[in-house]
Amino acid sequence: ENDLVVVDCRYTRGKLLIKVEHRDPDNNSVGIAECEKVSRALGFRLDNADFMEEDKSYNLVVSTPGAKEILTRDREFEAFRGFPIVVTYREEVKGKGSIEGVLYERDDEILQVNVKGRIVKVPQSNVAEVRLVQDQTQAP
Repeated sequence: ENDLVVVDCRYTRGKLLIKVEHRDPDNNSVGIAECEKVSRALGFRLDNADFMEEDKSYNLVVSTPGAKEILTRDREFEAFRGFPIVVTYREEVKGKGSIEGVLYERDDEILQVNVKGRIVKVPQSNVAEVRLVQDQTQAP
């Protein structure tokens, strides 16, 4: 069973704006086709709802939550291979609590990070967290 969460609902430019996030409680990805299906079903209900004004003017946006910053599942590591990450250690390595680089590879034993062209192998037993690095060049 999937969850729908209303994240925004307001009047803007004379229309009702409704933003809904479509979430899967099992943390599985919800695809575009599923969002379209939900959008059609919600749109039908809104079109026929008693509370809607006669002109039924609204914008409905159905989306999924964005990518998580913290990588935990195998498929996330596959999907974000080549992306910048920060690895936080359980125990410091060479006086450092973390390293920043590009996700290169991961298996049950080792996390490999490309740090300035050098592959650094971190034992999974010493990985506390792997976090995606947000692009600092994008405007807010």
